[in-house]
Amino acid sequence: MSMIERIRNHRDATRRARAIEHALRSANSPAVREEILAIAQRHMS
Repeated sequence: MSMIERIRNHRDATRRARAIEHALRSANSPAVREEILAIAQRHMS
């Protein structure tokens, strides 16, 4: 894996993490929050 690919992957992961945090913060019910976490975990693995 090249340095550029590593940086790109890290940047994408950071962007995803920020998007997930934002969604969790704006989710106003626990059910929605759990749904977001379930989706996020599916995408991370």
